[in-house]
Amino acid sequence: MKYNGLRLFYGILVFLLVGKIHATSIPHANNDSIVYVWDFSVSDASIEEIGTMLTNDFETELINSGLYTVLERRRYNRVLAHQNLEKKIADIQNLPSSSIDSLKANRAGTVIFGEVKDDIDSGVYEVTVTFQNLNEVILRKGSILIGRGLIRDNQTRKQFMKDLVNVVHAKELLAAKKEQYNIVSNVLETYMVRVKDVERVFHDLVRFAFDDKESFDELVHIVTDYNTIFNDINSNRAKYLEDFKAGWSIRKGQELEVVFNDILDDIHKTHILKLDKVRTDVLEYQESTLSKREKKNMKNGILKNVKETTDDLKRQIDIVDLKTNTFLSQLQTEMNEQTGVN
Repeated sequence: MKYNGLRLFYGILVFLLVGKIHATSIPHANNDSIVYVWDFSVSDASIEEIGTMLTNDFETELINSGLYTVLERRRYNRVLAHQNLEKKIADIQNLPSSSIDSLKANRAGTVIFGEVKDDIDSGVYEVTVTFQNLNEVILRKGSILIGRGLIRDNQTRKQFMKDLVNVVHAKELLAAKKEQYNIVSNVLETYMVRVKDVERVFHDLVRFAFDDKESFDELVHIVTDYNTIFNDINSNRAKYLEDFKAGWSIRKGQELEVVFNDILDDIHKTHILKLDKVRTDVLEYQESTLSKREKKNMKNGILKNVKETTDDLKRQIDIVDLKTNTFLSQLQTEMNEQTGVN
């Protein structure tokens, strides 16, 4: 933004149904991305059907996650002689060498074993999954409890399996959340600093900018900084929202969208753009050939408009600032809860 007349403001995992979860993730150097889901073992033959349903649902949710290349069991069962094996296999050590050779031939590096236990006394099913590579190293392990009365509901069961996928990837999901939090908090906090600077210099310095070049230059400098962060939000808003929703959730993304809308509509369009006319008015004042009396009246009119606009702007900044801080604080609290920080 330059003094020569260029426009001042150019281009403007909670489970609701039941339960308790537990997960462990062991650091490893080779996290194979091609996986095979073995039929979940069951604690009693009477729940084999449930074990099959949970196996299918978990495999589907794993595919939907996009985290791995999943060798679908319907296609590879016969190759692995899977259908002829005892269903209680839950460890690489128990797989026959022929099955391991078939897995290697199909480039699978990890087998996922599941166990379904019927806890009759508690009235729940405990589902545990273990990610194990062909060298017998356990890469991930997680479990979830499902109420007995919920297991037959197709949609509910699928949601629990989706949650279980998230449980065993909690570390990565939290890292993604932290990354997006850092990006978004930096953008929002920078904007609030810049817009407060704009309110301050127009309120305090504009009276000197009529006759003092340094004051006018300071005003232009502050506005240039504001334009940089505003144009970033205005141009990249859709990308920020898309990435944030992927790391957090659609609901949290909608909350961020509300904050962006407040910035664009309630602050920028409603108040900041009014200050653009101030720059024009100051330039007209400087170039005016009016009498001293007329120029004094002109100056007083400009200052009156500036005070009204900056007062309104400050009130709106305070509202959006509180909303922004609340939003970021809630995100921080959620991350702290996931890491066990009090």
